[in-house]
Amino acid sequence: MRTITEPSREVPVLAEADVVVCGGGPGGFPAAVAAARHGAKTILIERYGFMGGLATAGLVAPILGHTAHESDTPIVQGILKEVTERMHALGCAPSWEESLREWGIRFDAEALKVVIDEMCREAGVEVLLHTLVVDVVKEGDSIAAVMVENKSGRQAVVGKVFVDATGDADVAYRAGAPTTHGRAFDSRNQAMGSFFHLAGFGYPDTKRVKELHKLIRDRLREGRFRFYNEGFLNRNAYHTDHTSANMTRVGGDPTSVRDLTRAEMEVRREVWKLVRYLREEVRGFEDCYVQQTSFQVGPRESRQVVGPYALTGDDIRRGAKFEDAIARGSWWIDIHCPLGRTYPVHLCTAECPEGNSCPYWISQHESMLSMEELFPPKGDWYDIPYRCLLSVAVPNLLASGRCISATYEGMAGARVMGTCIAVGQAAGTAAALAVAEGVRPGDVDVSRLREVLREDGQLV
Repeated sequence: MRTITEPSREVPVLAEADVVVCGGGPGGFPAAVAAARHGAKTILIERYGFMGGLATAGLVAPILGHTAHESDTPIVQGILKEVTERMHALGCAPSWEESLREWGIRFDAEALKVVIDEMCREAGVEVLLHTLVVDVVKEGDSIAAVMVENKSGRQAVVGKVFVDATGDADVAYRAGAPTTHGRAFDSRNQAMGSFFHLAGFGYPDTKRVKELHKLIRDRLREGRFRFYNEGFLNRNAYHTDHTSANMTRVGGDPTSVRDLTRAEMEVRREVWKLVRYLREEVRGFEDCYVQQTSFQVGPRESRQVVGPYALTGDDIRRGAKFEDAIARGSWWIDIHCPLGRTYPVHLCTAECPEGNSCPYWISQHESMLSMEELFPPKGDWYDIPYRCLLSVAVPNLLASGRCISATYEGMAGARVMGTCIAVGQAAGTAAALAVAEGVRPGDVDVSRLREVLREDGQLV
């Protein structure tokens, strides 16, 4: 590849803080709020004009992982419970008690945006929106500053402890910290996808929904559309005057700009193919329209920080518990086809209907798990150990959200938003304790960290 030498230059320091949180998604905003509430001068850097990550930019709903597996017993509370209750007060989510009886917390993305704004403002977090982390400056093994770009130009944000909540471990990667990417076999990560909302039609009754889903399933079999399921009428968000479908799928690397560009365009093309078909050929959908598509295509997985411990698929299946637990998860080993194959392919399991044409399946199928082997024990959960938040190479870095230290199978469960919010609260609390005690994050007293989390309403 041809290269160009960029001239050296003096870069102004935009801000200095105790804790710098990079990314405002489910792993980021709780970290910033928790750190600030515990007295740390905190800055949150977010690339979009709002926070919430895939919960807002991706329209991903509902928030999963808030209860034990197949149970209404809560395993996450703290900031997640507070966020839910604040959205409920706006008429944009169920109450916390109601949410425990559902498989996930339904919510309105616009309400979540303003709730996060309010929580950050009340906690005293300095928020930098429309700001992208582009590089890292180190002093020895530690990060001294992150370099950012925004409409004001190139600037530096200096800090003592940094939280990588970028989703793709961008800070760790640019700091030279070891990371993994995807499965060991070929480094492929799970497929990406986007939610979309449809409106402009009366919602059909149960019988008609089944008929329409069968209709789309038949078109999928014919190859007319490239979705991994037929559920275009699903309603996963809180309000029901529109659909909220999770059925698109594109294979690719979320850290590749070309793959991201291709994925965005492919998803839009498929959504509009569906809408044109509905308008032209399906009674009652003549005025159907796309109310909105997600602001960005949704990665499920990319880079993982290498920490002293990596959460594994076996940890998920046996409901592993750890002495240094700082969060809980209950979602299962949910691996969306890394090749991006669509219906009838859904998950990467031993039962894959197209396994004979998949190099991974051909090589690994004798050791692959079947569908019934992917879950934690009923009524149970697995712990996320604090060691998964640490970097083996950068002592003042904490990982949060879906870039924590985990194997390919481990991240397939820990990636959901309820778990990411719990991990984020722990990361921010640990960062504040490290600053207050004048120690590195790896030297934080984990017993004290767990005690503080419990005092703040978290379940550990």
